[in-house]
Amino acid sequence: MNHVEKEFFNSHIKHLKVAIVHDWMFSRRGGERVLEQILNLFPQSDFYYLFGNPKKVLKLENNHNFYGSFLSKVPGIEKLYKLFLPLLPTAIESFDLSNYDLIISSSSCVAKGIIPPPLGIHVSYIHSPMRYAWDQEHRYFTKKPLLSRPIEIIRRFLLNRLRIWDVTSAIRIDKMIANSSFVARRCSLYYGKNPEVIHPPVNIKYFNNNLNPHLNTTSIRKVLLFGAWVPYKKMFESLKLLVENNIPVIAAGQGADLEKAYAEFHKQVEFYINPNDEEIPEIYKKAHTLLFPAIEDFGIVPLEATAAGLWVVAPNKGGTKETVVNQVTGFTFEENSHQDMLSAVKKSLNREINPQDRLNMLEHVEKFSTEVFLQKFSMAVLESLQNKQRTDHI
Repeated sequence: MNHVEKEFFNSHIKHLKVAIVHDWMFSRRGGERVLEQILNLFPQSDFYYLFGNPKKVLKLENNHNFYGSFLSKVPGIEKLYKLFLPLLPTAIESFDLSNYDLIISSSSCVAKGIIPPPLGIHVSYIHSPMRYAWDQEHRYFTKKPLLSRPIEIIRRFLLNRLRIWDVTSAIRIDKMIANSSFVARRCSLYYGKNPEVIHPPVNIKYFNNNLNPHLNTTSIRKVLLFGAWVPYKKMFESLKLLVENNIPVIAAGQGADLEKAYAEFHKQVEFYINPNDEEIPEIYKKAHTLLFPAIEDFGIVPLEATAAGLWVVAPNKGGTKETVVNQVTGFTFEENSHQDMLSAVKKSLNREINPQDRLNMLEHVEKFSTEVFLQKFSMAVLESLQNKQRTDHI
């Protein structure tokens, strides 16, 4: 987004009253980095969220007014929030947004379900439909509902109610944007919408500027597992597979599975728990390959690794099908095949990263730059505003 484009955009939104809405934030992950860019694009906006600590988590260029829902007052909400899942639709609908001209929701759960004013515009950026209510319900809740398990029957009933709300609330969106074609397909399937795809931004310069001048050609080539260590991402089982095959590993990120992995493998594996932004480029420098084991909605980490000069090994489905070019920026594998994944990892470790590979990586990752995101997102918002003006004149 160049200076002229930014001035043009600002001239159209400076008189608008803008609200940005997000689900929750306890750590700065991919969704929060997208949210930061959206907030920075609207310096005059107010920010609404369910619960969390935005002032601590987010890195913002401007001062915003912050408004948490009634659930933000619950003591220990960081550990208890999953118990409040049935109340989340009520919490997000409790925000009074009647005085806003433009509402932008950043949603991976219920944020898209805000109630917009009749004369306002609602643009929703979907990181993912609710995973645990839709396609990944059985990964999150592994116990089958049986008469001997009444809690599981109640849980399935509540998830059914949540799905109904999720579908009906989607009608309140004027413009839906998905973070990948994979997510767009799910939005089409569950909500009957055809969202525009705008990929999340990657701070390419930050990782490229911190690149090891030796292109990561260390004497011992290591595999990096980095991200949120939660069950559906398959990080723990992948670490175990690598260790069993005597492949040097670096494990980094946050989550209960990482702590579990540390307890079991701290003598064999190099660990970085909850690394800060300054430490992340240094972690990338230590590795030759990033292993991203599970199907993901999009996945910013693989693109960060590409910008930093690593091979990426990832499934040939989901978000990484859009971000990893087989044999060019990495090596892909069939998602449910440990043998296929292990073979791809070994191929990456046996292949040098030469200057031409590096140029190919940079050329590819430029398509996902912050500048590209801001340009596409701002144009999508302007298009929505112009469509409303045309409708108002009919």
